[in-house]
Amino acid sequence: MATRQFFSAGEMLAQSEGSIGTAIRGAVADYYKGRDLDTAQTIRTANSDTEATQIVQAMRQGRVIDVVYVGGVATVGVVAGALLQRALGNPSVAGVSPVGALGFLTALAGIIAPLGLPTRAALTAGGLTYMAGATLYHQVVPTATTTGTP
Repeated sequence: MATRQFFSAGEMLAQSEGSIGTAIRGAVADYYKGRDLDTAQTIRTANSDTEATQIVQAMRQGRVIDVVYVGGVATVGVVAGALLQRALGNPSVAGVSPVGALGFLTALAGIIAPLGLPTRAALTAGGLTYMAGATLYHQVVPTATTTGTP
């Protein structure tokens, strides 16, 4: 007689998260494989070495929108870090803003994520400027415990 195995809600959630994560990673990998194949074929079918070199130079230089994207995310990072630091009441742990840790995690994701260079640069820049915004707010605005009347 077969026994039926029941999963707890936590086990079911963990299993579905793993399945979703695997599907997303597979889709991203397939997308980039297709992009890489298209790029390789374009370079290979170039009419001359000069044309192929121009394609490689354009890829290395990137697009203006990529630079604007990274700069915009960096700007948003500073503002978001300062606003969250303020919204949480300017917390401090051993004199350091714990809010900046979120920026560190975002920057780390940008460094290790298997994404395109503009997206990785945006994540890293946004995370680092988020840390900077939270830290600057913490340093510039006095906390309630450091202010007071004697």
